[in-house]
Amino acid sequence: MDSDMIDKEPKWELPDIAMEKISQQLIWERPMPPHFARMLAMRGIRSMKNVEAFVSPSLDGLRDPFLMRDMGKAVKRLKRALKSGERIIVLGDYDVDGVCGTALFMRVMSNFGVKVGYHVPDRFKEGYGVSKEGIDHAVDFGASLIVSVDSGITAIDETEYARSMGIDTIITDHHEPQSSLPQALAVLDPKREDCDYPFRELAGVGVMFKLLQALYIDLDMDITELYEDLDLVALGTAADVVPLVDENRVLTRFGIERMKNTANTGLVALMEVSGATQGRANSSNIVFSLAPRLNAPGRLSSASKTVDLLTS
Repeated sequence: MDSDMIDKEPKWELPDIAMEKISQQLIWERPMPPHFARMLAMRGIRSMKNVEAFVSPSLDGLRDPFLMRDMGKAVKRLKRALKSGERIIVLGDYDVDGVCGTALFMRVMSNFGVKVGYHVPDRFKEGYGVSKEGIDHAVDFGASLIVSVDSGITAIDETEYARSMGIDTIITDHHEPQSSLPQALAVLDPKREDCDYPFRELAGVGVMFKLLQALYIDLDMDITELYEDLDLVALGTAADVVPLVDENRVLTRFGIERMKNTANTGLVALMEVSGATQGRANSSNIVFSLAPRLNAPGRLSSASKTVDLLTS
């Protein structure tokens, strides 16, 4: 070892003055160990209300989905499809976030009795995002409605192509939009400049969840039925490495609890072979054991195998 390294004085990195003031304020509001208050402050926690939400998240803390731009339009179109018995295609992405959002939509729509299909692009032939091949698949399937997940915010030409084929499009995405948005029937993306939704960091599966949450609310259905599939929301959210704060923290916390007793046959099998057994599910298991296995088919051949697993 270099002697200079041995003789070098340790450098202490302490919270800056602003962080220290916030931590002291938290301690004043409710006594707690100073190091705990500092950790909360460094994670952006500024009040005891936020401390409670961070330490003890609740499903009651989920935000109103209708605060998201175009949500009303999207729900209205979905309800029309349900009432008319239309066929729907969900166009997903080939990463874990995308396939979980795809599987989530398919499972919920199947419970409604909808004829629903899916298309995940071949990364080698089609590349990322909504593709012409996916829309052609929707035409062959006889779909009159396309719902994207984890992609589509830049699919201007593809959305126009779908419209020319007589197919409506609902886009659900969480990526940064360009200067122009696709002329879809509805574009759900909390990162839209004209969207006032109070939390911008949802994963793609999280935006899809908000659409389904809004549908359940509008139809006055038992929302706990939707919560049965929170395991998929947690899986996609944690795997996409979005900040686990606010709604992401709620969805992941209760989704992991659901994973411990999941009825999803494919997910149970995956956890068994990966060593992440149901009773020991956590965010580390997702990121380091489950996500790589779910990503592998999309990187080597087709992510359809992953969707089939999660909807089996």
